[in-house]
Amino acid sequence: MRHVAIAASILLAAFHFWTATSGVFESFTQRNTHLLLVLAATTAFVLSRDRQAGDLRHKIMAVASVMLSISLIYNLVNADFFANRMAYVTPLDGLSIVMALLGMAGLLAVAILMMGWAFGLIIVVFLIYVALGQVLPGAFGHRGFGLSWIVDHLYYTKEGVFGIPLGVSATYIFLFVFFGALLDRCGGGKFLIDLALAMTGRLRGGPAKAAIVGSAMMGTISGSAVANVVTTGAITIPLMKRNGYRPHFAAAVEAAASSGGQLMPPVMGATAFVIAEFVGRPYQDIAVSAVVPAFLFYLGIFCAVHFEAVRQGITRSGERIEGGLWTGVLYLVPIGVVAAAVFAFSPMRAGVLGSVSVLVVAASYMLFRGEIVQLPRRILEGIEAAARAMGPVAVACAASGMIVGVLSLTGLGLTLNNAILHLAGQSLWAALVLTMLSSLILGMGLPTVAAYLVQAGVTIPALVSLGVAPIPAHLFVFYFAILGNVTPPVAVAAYAAGGVAQADPARTGWTALAISVPAFIVPYMFVLDPALVLQGGWLEILVSVATAIVGVVALAGAIVGSLWRRIAFASRLPLAAGALLMLIPGISTDVVGAVLILIGIGFAASRPAFNAIETTSEERENAP
Repeated sequence: MRHVAIAASILLAAFHFWTATSGVFESFTQRNTHLLLVLAATTAFVLSRDRQAGDLRHKIMAVASVMLSISLIYNLVNADFFANRMAYVTPLDGLSIVMALLGMAGLLAVAILMMGWAFGLIIVVFLIYVALGQVLPGAFGHRGFGLSWIVDHLYYTKEGVFGIPLGVSATYIFLFVFFGALLDRCGGGKFLIDLALAMTGRLRGGPAKAAIVGSAMMGTISGSAVANVVTTGAITIPLMKRNGYRPHFAAAVEAAASSGGQLMPPVMGATAFVIAEFVGRPYQDIAVSAVVPAFLFYLGIFCAVHFEAVRQGITRSGERIEGGLWTGVLYLVPIGVVAAAVFAFSPMRAGVLGSVSVLVVAASYMLFRGEIVQLPRRILEGIEAAARAMGPVAVACAASGMIVGVLSLTGLGLTLNNAILHLAGQSLWAALVLTMLSSLILGMGLPTVAAYLVQAGVTIPALVSLGVAPIPAHLFVFYFAILGNVTPPVAVAAYAAGGVAQADPARTGWTALAISVPAFIVPYMFVLDPALVLQGGWLEILVSVATAIVGVVALAGAIVGSLWRRIAFASRLPLAAGALLMLIPGISTDVVGAVLILIGIGFAASRPAFNAIETTSEERENAP
């Protein structure tokens, strides 16, 4: 099965590079082929693992994959008919209905195996609703649909499984996933971590800051919080512990920093491409709009670890990379190529040019070192890693299409939208809080792209109807779906980091949440002040960004309890209040917030007696 997996991975890469350079197939054919190749590679990788022959999970995966594959092959054989038929008018024959049901059942089973029961349960609830919703009273009932109509809408139109989410996966996403995987396997990932250490090694609490910078840079190419934790955390967490940070805090820093990688342009993980399609704007607009929110996210975490270093008396570590750093500097070229090509060309062209530039840089280094024979192996590793990473993304996009299809067929999206507005009482703040909670809950147990897609047809329209601009509304949901990775009780990124640090997972999760509190404020900022997503005049944007920076820094200091030295409650309270006011747009709130922050700083500077009141638990235990 290992050879089958590699062969399928090579076919998947070849298919995408061919269609990216010569033109994509008709959308139904493109999306079916993409899903079939991803499914073949993913299933083969799963079945090739060393497990007991009687593993039930293996058997279910094999059966479900065969079911879905048969259906996809049937679609491809009859692609011309399904692409040209009139949906709902041209009747489906019995075999087409059976094949659709077979494919949907197989897809649901694969989705449950890959992403857990929570995601599968959500889909099942929506499917039950479309089948039996006509018996529900009131606004939540619908007129009822026959089996043929349901199958037609969910499986043979572009409103369901083969809709926008899978379309994005079948065109843009793989190319960027392959770019990131290839760059990492060819040495670019190690260089980015070394660069982060070189940039921050001389600073106070340098290893923690290196974790933040490294995770931000790795996030631009990986797009996965857990993968980012495992990659960068294996290096930065031991350095943080050696520098004096407690294990749970070191793990929390890495978890929080790794989660934000999906916010970092130009790649931003898979979800940003889906956002672009739903908003109907070029991907470049989404990437530009995310620049300031991503900066504020990492600024808050960076300040939190700096203030924690001050509070604990952690000094400079001296951990830095001196020799050999410049020998890898050319790995910055592919990232620059992608960043430039995204704005100059299409995302597909950017992915191709980025991958080609990685190969040129890697070949140059290997040729210089006399290691050129290793290049084919590195390319194969990149292809394999990309295929593995695409499994959850493509399956999530396809399976969530059933949810999107039910929303559009039954009108449930509009009903839920009205229910949210009614529950919020037409209050934007209440709607934002409800949206935040639902995004966090979904983000805890689902991949970010799946958590976002569940929300796309439900809460986002409610925000837009309350006056929120489309891009900030979509980024709001995206942002909190990401933060679900560090939100207990299911903080998957924090638990992964806790395992690397050998720290208590629960304590790591709550610490990661505390570190990320400034980041929790940022989405409210750009929803209330679109200048933070670069919408508006330059003067307005500069003022908003400046006040937001001051507010994030002050809030981080208030949460941690230190600035240039430890501060007491008398300083922390006005700092926190002033920070929150600075984050609300408006001259009056900015002025009052600035005054409160100055009062907090004044207390910290002039009342050292207050600053001696608080002691750490370790100090209290060791006190005579």
